[in-house]
Amino acid sequence: MHTTLNSAVPFHVGIALKGTGFHPASGADPAQRNAVFNPEYWAQLTQTAETAGAHFVSFEDSLAHHQHGHFDASLVASWVAPQTARIGLLPTLTVTHTEPFHVSKNVATLDHISKGRAGWQVQISPTTKESKLFGRGRNKLDLNSLYGEAQEAIAVVRKLWDSWEDDAEIRDAASGRFIDRNKLHYIDHVGEHFSIKGPSITPRPPQGQPVVAFSGRHDAVLKAAVVSGDLLFVEVIDEQDAQQLLGKIRQLETELNRTGPALLVSVDLPLLLADTVTAAHQRWEELNTHTPAWLNADQLRALGTAERVNEQLTQLQIWGFNGVRFQPAQNLVDVPALGALLAERPNQPGPTQATGLRDTLGLSRPTNRYAGLNQSKGVFA
Repeated sequence: MHTTLNSAVPFHVGIALKGTGFHPASGADPAQRNAVFNPEYWAQLTQTAETAGAHFVSFEDSLAHHQHGHFDASLVASWVAPQTARIGLLPTLTVTHTEPFHVSKNVATLDHISKGRAGWQVQISPTTKESKLFGRGRNKLDLNSLYGEAQEAIAVVRKLWDSWEDDAEIRDAASGRFIDRNKLHYIDHVGEHFSIKGPSITPRPPQGQPVVAFSGRHDAVLKAAVVSGDLLFVEVIDEQDAQQLLGKIRQLETELNRTGPALLVSVDLPLLLADTVTAAHQRWEELNTHTPAWLNADQLRALGTAERVNEQLTQLQIWGFNGVRFQPAQNLVDVPALGALLAERPNQPGPTQATGLRDTLGLSRPTNRYAGLNQSKGVFA
């Protein structure tokens, strides 16, 4: 059991952005529902999170039906990127009905636009309704099959990110040479679900490999995250549940022969802030009168004052987690309120500090797997 705080272990704070907020009643006001179709809404929320000192934001998305509709997360992230300076950006992109080639260039492009702040939250599409949106019949829509396919898709994406060596671009106007032809590589991937020759049409991302994140704690998710991911978001109930889950993840890392750094594990924490604990509970109950029982009754949540929530964060760090990702009940209320909360936490990045997302999370920049290969392996050789 973890009993003391290890201040040497970085603890990262992220914010998940979804529609008007995570509480379904957050969209009761038509004006707020309409705001989600204003790109400035997303820019302002992300800028507020950045100023508050958050390390990253994720943009939630899926192919499932949304009651009020929504924008594409990767395009929102690309819109927000030039309007922010240091905060990490993790859009959700599905893999079940999306070709990994498209995912690869989308995330690589975002990494270039944001100058190294991109990530990717992996999502699957497990329903027949989602499959019918694409006019395709899918027989295997169980989680094990879909996350198995996701693992292969991620392997393809990672290879495509490496298909350009870091110095493949020459940009020599005098000679008219833009690319060193020997530093672009076929990936020649042939697997159960995909057969892709490559290379990518987008240069290698500034981070080399943007951060790959998963969300959930089903066995299929845990396995996929251990095999293919950098970061995992999970719900927890209490300390006993947390210790059992972290132990299971670390055991999987051994069983599945994970190489490189340990999987970063952060807690998904529903958030509602107020000046007093009583006021927080009152607002929570008012929201619940619109949509009761929307959340797992046992799930740990951040409900109260900034001081009280900070105590929770310290406890989660003691338990052994690498960070939290807040899920604001109401975006326009709870995201601005985070400034006071994070201002009290040590080692939060200042508003003018610029860095890449991998650096922020303590992940080194990976070596290109194709660098140094015989020149005959080059695309144009």
